Amino acid sequence: MRSERQRPHDKLFRNIFADPYEAASFLRVHLPRALAERFDWSSLTLEETSFVDEALQESESDLLYAVQVQGAAQTIHLYLLFEHQSSPDKWMRFRLLKYMCRIWDESFKKHPDQVELRPILPVVFYQGESRWRHSTEFVDLFGASERSYDFLPRFAHFLIDQSDLPVEQTQGGLKARVAQLLLMAAFQKSTRMALLSAAQLLAQVAQTGGTNNLEVFVVYLAATQERRVVQEFVESVRQYAVDIGGNMVTYAEELKQEGRQEGRQEGEVKTIERLLAVGVEWTLITRATGITPSQFQTLKAQLQQLSLPVDADRETD
Repeated sequence: MRSERQRPHDKLFRNIFADPYEAASFLRVHLPRALAERFDWSSLTLEETSFVDEALQESESDLLYAVQVQGAAQTIHLYLLFEHQSSPDKWMRFRLLKYMCRIWDESFKKHPDQVELRPILPVVFYQGESRWRHSTEFVDLFGASERSYDFLPRFAHFLIDQSDLPVEQTQGGLKARVAQLLLMAAFQKSTRMALLSAAQLLAQVAQTGGTNNLEVFVVYLAATQERRVVQEFVESVRQYAVDIGGNMVTYAEELKQEGRQEGRQEGEVKTIERLLAVGVEWTLITRATGITPSQFQTLKAQLQQLSLPVDADRETD
């Protein structure tokens, strides 16, 4: 399995948009105004379960929210599917229907006596190298001569396509805008402008006391950009907020040390496994490496823990 550091887009998306305030600030400005005004955004809450196929977690992430309708007792589900791949996939609509059915299945498990389904508003947030050119209507997956059949399922998803969005047009809360800009820098060619804008916004985040996501931003930069680009970004941040820039440097160095340590431990485990495979006794292995059988098992367990996917890590927190 792959670790959080090998799924940087997922980690950034989840850490920022799991915050109901950031999610609400992002969604309310991207949904059609008439629809956005129907919801009480202060009531938005996150439901933790993910519904994405395990095989697609490298290119898709999702978050499920509940939100109340203004002036009514009705609550709906708002499902945000984050597509982060180089080009759009026309079959995403088919997967989206599967995920929505899984949400309803979970609802039946929790409330077996329910008499109605809760509406789901599906929203696709796309970051890629090329624009989204596919229809948002599910029925368009069928042949043109068959789309009028009454028995076909019909729904449309809302699309937030940022594949060619100018950096100055990002919207939402400060952290949501920083996240969007870092994603743009990873997927688009406007890396320099996106990171410069993100640096300016990070200074504002620091001034509002919201530095608790600094680690998330640094990890994402380190995973998606060259070292030179990361250093230039840190210097840009320093121009606007010296303290937060210094903290980024400190944390980046800590990450490098962690990486070296993990790499050394992984090398030790592989070496010992090769020795055991050819029949070398533990007394000789311990004499050569200084590692006992119990220490070896501990090292393997630590490395296995580091390789757990994001959701498994969350369960053990």
